[in-house]
Parts: sequence; C-alpha cells; structure tokens
Amino acid sequence: MWTYVRQLHKEEEDMTTPVDLVNGLGGAIGCDYRSRPDQLDFVEFNGKVSRLNMIRPLISIVSQGTTILKGTWIFDCETGSLGGPMTGPGDIWWEQIDAVKRQMAAVGGAKIVNLGVVDFNSISPADLQKLAYGSQPVIGNIGADNKLVNGDVFAVLTNAGNFTKIKVVMYDYNMTIQWATYKVGPRYQVLGVGYSQPEDIAVFSDERYALVTERSGNLLRVDLTNANRPAAIMVSAGMQAPQQIALDEAHNQAYIVEYANPGRLIRINLANGAQTVLLNTLENPIGLLVTKDLRYAYISEQTAGPDKGRITRIDLNTRTKYVLAKGLVNPFFLTWADKNENGFFVPERDPSNRILFVNLTIDPCVVTPVESGVPFRPSSVALMGDAQMLISSDQIIQQRDLTQGLFSSGAPMLMGIGHVPKTAISADGYATTDPGYFFQVKDSPFGGTLAIMINHGKGRNLGANHYQILVDGVPQSVPWSDYKWNDALKKFELVQNPQTGAYFLLRTATETWYNHWLGYFLDTSALSEGQHMISVKIFAALNQEILAGADAVNVRIDNKWPLVSIKSIWHDNAQVKVCDIVKSGSTTFQFEIEAWDLQEHLLSWSLVAVWGDNKSTSVSSDTYANHVIPSRKWAGIAGKVPAAAWDANVAGDPSSRHCAHTFYLDAWDRVINGWNYIHYASAHASITIDIP
Repeated sequence: MWTYVRQLHKEEEDMTTPVDLVNGLGGAIGCDYRSRPDQLDFVEFNGKVSRLNMIRPLISIVSQGTTILKGTWIFDCETGSLGGPMTGPGDIWWEQIDAVKRQMAAVGGAKIVNLGVVDFNSISPADLQKLAYGSQPVIGNIGADNKLVNGDVFAVLTNAGNFTKIKVVMYDYNMTIQWATYKVGPRYQVLGVGYSQPEDIAVFSDERYALVTERSGNLLRVDLTNANRPAAIMVSAGMQAPQQIALDEAHNQAYIVEYANPGRLIRINLANGAQTVLLNTLENPIGLLVTKDLRYAYISEQTAGPDKGRITRIDLNTRTKYVLAKGLVNPFFLTWADKNENGFFVPERDPSNRILFVNLTIDPCVVTPVESGVPFRPSSVALMGDAQMLISSDQIIQQRDLTQGLFSSGAPMLMGIGHVPKTAISADGYATTDPGYFFQVKDSPFGGTLAIMINHGKGRNLGANHYQILVDGVPQSVPWSDYKWNDALKKFELVQNPQTGAYFLLRTATETWYNHWLGYFLDTSALSEGQHMISVKIFAALNQEILAGADAVNVRIDNKWPLVSIKSIWHDNAQVKVCDIVKSGSTTFQFEIEAWDLQEHLLSWSLVAVWGDNKSTSVSSDTYANHVIPSRKWAGIAGKVPAAAWDANVAGDPSSRHCAHTFYLDAWDRVINGWNYIHYASAHASITIDIP
C-alpha cells in the first residue's frame, strides 16, 4: 500500500474531516477509480453512468492582471476591484492591525493558503485545486516574520468557488500584486442515461470503455465518450440481477454474481458473451473479488438465519466454499485494500452504515470496522492512492482520510514508513499500530522496498530546498521515481525525483504527486538482518545543513520467507502417501507440518481440508496473537499439528468419507514494507478417503 493525502479544500488544521464531494445522487452503487485521469466513474440506480472529476477541467480565466492593493482595503478576485475596509464584495482583506502587524485575511467565506516564493507562471488551475485552503491569515508584518515578501505567492478559494493565484510584486502598505482567477468545470458529470437500474461499472485499462451490469439481467459494454444506453453494446443477457463485476482483462473475461437465492457465480467470455456457471449455490450474493492468480473468489452474501451477512471464499479450481465471516449487516460490494490482496473493504448498509476491513492474513480472518457514521446506505468504496477512501452511498459520495491525521504538515520531518507513522515504531524497530487504525500490525519487522515518508512542506517552511535519506549514517543516492500530475496531458506520469548525487529536491506546494508524502524508496535487500537506522537531513543548499542532527527511526529488517510444507499425513499410526486411497480403519487423520519462520517473526498459519461439491473445513490454525511475549518472537510449528486428530466423518455429509481430499497449508510472516504484509507461502497435498 501507499500514502497519498489529497486535500480537497480541507482545513489543514482538520485533515480528518470527511468531505462530501457530491450529493443529491440517484442511488450511487458501483464505482471504479482511475488514477491516471484522477476520475471516479460510477453508476446511479436511477439509470445513469456518472463521473467525478477529482481534478476539474479549466473553463475560463475569470480575470487577471496587476494592481495595487491598498492597506485596509478588500480585493475581489473575480472582478479585480477594491472595496472599502470590511465592505464587500471581496475575498481577501489587506488588514493593518497596527503600525507593525499586518496580515492577508480571507473574508466573505473565501479561504487562503500561502505557497512561499515559487514560480507564479508555473502554477496551473489543477495545482490550485490540490491545495489545503484554510481560514488562517498570511502574516505580513513589518519584520523578519513577514511571509508576504517580494515574489511570495498565495492562493485563494474564492467565495464564488473559483481559484486564484496572487503574487506579491512589491510589498508595501499599498501592495503591488499580480493575480489570475480561474473558473473550473463541475466535479460531477452525467456521462450517460437510460439504463435499467445499473448496479456496477468496471473500466478497461484503455480508460475509454467500461462494463456495466443492469439489474434487469444484462452485461453491457459502454463507450464512456458516448455513454447513453442506446449506444451501449450487449455483451451477455438473461442473468438474474447481476451485481459486482470482477474484470479479468488479460483473459478477456469477467466474473459476475447474481442477487438471487440460489444465486450464481458466472464467468463471461467478453468476446462472445458465453456464460459459464462456476457455482449455483450462493444466497443473495452482492459483492465479488477474484484474486490475480484466479484461484479464489471472495463473495459477500446477504444471507438470512444464523449465517446472516456472510463473506465466503470460493476455490475456483475445486468450486468449494469456505465461510470467512458471518453476522455482517447487509454487506455490499468488495474492494481490495492493497495490491498484494492481503485484505479488502466491505460496506455494511443501514442500519450500520459503516466500512469494514477483512484481514485475510489470519485464519480465521479478522473483521474490523475502520469508518463509521458514513452517509446512508453505502454500496462501494474506492481507494484514491492508499489512504484516501471514496465512499459511494445512496445520495452522497464522500472522501475520508484513513490515516486519521497521523500524516499532516505538523508532523516531524521523518513521518514514517508507508502507512506506519514514526510514532508507531518501537525503539528496536518493530511496528505496532493502534487497534482502530485501518492498517493494523503488531510487532512487525520491515523488509522489501520501504516507502520513506517525509514532510516536504515542513522542510520548505524551514527554508530547505534539498534533503538526504541516510541508512546507518550513509547517504542514499539510488534514483527513484513517483507519479506526478501532468496538467497538459491530464494524467499522472512516472517521473524520477530530481536529485544531485545524494541530495534530493523537496517538493513544492504547487506540485501534485500521487504519493504526497513520499521521500524515497529504500531497497533493503542488501541490508543485513537486524536493526538499522533510517534518517533524514534537510539542506538550504548542497552541503548547507539547516538543522543540526537528523530526524531518525530504527527499523528491524527481515527479508527471509517462512518455510511451509505438509511433511506427512498419518492414519491409524501409519503414514499415508500423497495420492494414496484410504479404504479402511478409522476416519481420523493427523498431520505433520512445517510452518516455520527462521527469524521467529511468523504471523499465522492455517491448514484447511477441501473435498467434493463445495465442501471444506478447517483442520487447525494458529496466530501470533496466541504467542505474544516481550521478545516478539514466535517461529511457528514444525511437527504434528497441536489439535486432536482430524475426523473426516462430517455429520450429514457421507461424501466426506468417500471423496478425494486436498489439504492446503498457508502461512504469513509479520514482515511489512509499511504498506502491506509481503511474505506468504503455501503448500498442498492430496489423498483419497473411501472408508465405509
């Protein structure tokens, strides 16, 4: 995972406040966020395919020019005219408090933010939309604390909703300023109408075409440049209330679940619309995810009875079902939480109206609420970057910051590793986050490539232009890249971070980077196992350090993977070889396994039996939570599983004694790169049981 904190007109002093991006919608359900154009495409149940432009297009230049802003007067950013003291209309007030104290204050509902001495001409309308506007005035005192020096630039979100950049040409009581005010297009757009109760949308990688499901039973192919229903192409029809789409573009196919009882999991050939039923025993399924390796499908079911509100894992090879969680309140669409598929988010609809995180690294999985009190009837979520969640609800699409303000401009220079704030890393280098935090880890070492998060804004405010990342005191100089917004091309482009040797350039407030706080990608593969110190220094110029000493954090490095194998299977004190058929004796079996971590950083292991028609059961499992000690060490298991012998005789299911069985052993260790767990291993073995 990754951290990008987008601040859509949020007060800097209140970075955790949810932001309603649009309201009055006609039942927003499925959505698909695309990072390159920075857009959220979604469907509305009342028949629309719609879009949110996170970066709104320029419509026109409202006004621009150079003028003199008199002391005590108000400036109107739309007209470029001046008004008397505290008289409107206007957006900023050049306030003269006394003979020394002065400030530039936002008035009339406008907001302001100071950018410092930057290139006025290079600041685009897209840049202005990304800034953290607030009510705090810009200090303009006569003295060393004056921010409104010649060449200083500040930005205004006007009370008319336009964006203005203003440059101080000549500081004085009567100040010469240069300004430009931009009107941008709407955030919300309706791309197409006429659909029959659309449920979900999945956008292809070309970002022009998309798939849309209609409750009436259709899967459609839609050209987003001509998206009205009559122009849509029928891909496949005749389904029962098809819901969430899992797009497998590499194989030109899509997976869909039907909201019915019984409901089906269907794979659709996108070339000819042919439907292949993979499972037909689901109960009102809604949400669907399919793993990258096409091994598993995860499905939310709006079940009744004891299993009310269920999350089910389907093995797509054996078509077996395994219940991960139950007791959820009307669970809806599913969204991966990270690229390694360690877990996913699922909204609970009314009356809960909250977002849950399902952690797949532990068996049984752990379900944790991460966002509560969300707008009425949430249906789906999308991640904008890693830490910004877009929640599509009945009438509102809302943005929430999952980091809950832990990454902000008031933080230290070295903010943390990926999602893990510096304050959550122990003196000996292990990460432990709070139980309510969206990325929950305990006693986790680090490995792989670490995303070093630094406070670019604080460095600039302290007068720095460059910084260094050091490991054990040694400056790092390996080039690294991140995605930067290109306003001319209207998309993010992969750009190498500017550097001179081991000196990297601090980002400015007007630049829009996908990973807002990112300062370096550190490859730890060459580091020895154990504790290392990562630090950051800032410089006004090369070799001109601003602060004495570095801001540092210790991290525990572990790049070893867990060892996993099913050593042997035993029946009535005799070993059963792989592929053997057991025809007599008891129905109990024992297993000798290895789920072992040499660095003693194991997180969890699980052994599961699958057989027959969608049958599965847990044989045994264990987690670090059962073995927490001050040393933070738990190696796992090497030998027979600690549980009693497993009984293949399942009450009410005679097939359990007369079927081929496959046993899956999975294990994770606790190593993270700051964004997710990175070390997973698995093994399996098969035998046939045919006992009278």
